[in-house]
Amino acid sequence: MTSFEELHNLKILLKRNDVSSANWVEMRQLGFSGARIYKQSNGGGRSYVVKVTSVRTDWIMRATSDESCREAVLADVACVRDDRVESPAIGSAQDGPVFSILMQDISEHLLSNERLTRHQLEAILSGMARLHSLTPASGSDVPWCSIEDRLTLFRPDPAKLARFRIADDILRGWELFFDRVPGDIGNLVRSLFDDISPLENALGRLPNCFLHGDLKLDNIAIRPDGTLSLIDWSMAMTAPAAVDLGWFLAMNSRVLPISLDETISAYMSYSKIENGFREIHQDLTVLCGLLIRGWRKALDAESGEPSELLWWCKRASSASNVLGAR
Repeated sequence: MTSFEELHNLKILLKRNDVSSANWVEMRQLGFSGARIYKQSNGGGRSYVVKVTSVRTDWIMRATSDESCREAVLADVACVRDDRVESPAIGSAQDGPVFSILMQDISEHLLSNERLTRHQLEAILSGMARLHSLTPASGSDVPWCSIEDRLTLFRPDPAKLARFRIADDILRGWELFFDRVPGDIGNLVRSLFDDISPLENALGRLPNCFLHGDLKLDNIAIRPDGTLSLIDWSMAMTAPAAVDLGWFLAMNSRVLPISLDETISAYMSYSKIENGFREIHQDLTVLCGLLIRGWRKALDAESGEPSELLWWCKRASSASNVLGAR
């Protein structure tokens, strides 16, 4: 990828926002999908981060057909306007195939992957519900992630997963999944990977919301005033909230201070989902979470922790009825 110093339009973006183009340090860790992260302190307590990425180096961009970098587009349209949930993005620049996103540095407030307190979980769930109630950024130029790309992101397809850093874990996990789960659940997941339309059609019965798309703790910060600040909008989408909540549950289940069922109920208490849609929303939350993260639950079961896989399978068995409903 082009070096930081060669990114001419990024330097213009920095100057426009009164940020020096000197003294940027590349962080050791890459972004999960291959992006490069740079950090700089500008004095006076201000600190900034730049995420540099391209479709050539970023697996998520390739896997979700994101040629124009939706995260960069959303950074330029101030995608979140709310006093309790925000994006720290300031703006973006493009130098040829390379996209750069400038943002406030919120790293000191990012959550660790340790067990959440109830207060933290309440802040996250209430912030999620606020986000889901917002009107999505408008304009035909926002290249939203599709439901199909999001829900089949980790489909057991070696060609699709090629060059992804955890591809071997995903493929091994799905192999274990289909060996371990009841036949009806295995058949359900296989059929949805072959044809996602029954799940898309069921989701189509719910109202679309503004979704972050990747609500894992690595992307969530809670500021001292309680504001939820979210980074990495690379899979932002407009879809029913069940997609976001399903991923959140499946990804962060180990650190929740309450059960999965209680977490779903807690989210519902904050959300504006109408009563008539709540049961189907809960069913689809389970199906979305299992489809995206079932492979990980099987790996956990193989390591001696089978209880959560059993929960997902039991809930999915009853939830699957919604796919045939009209």
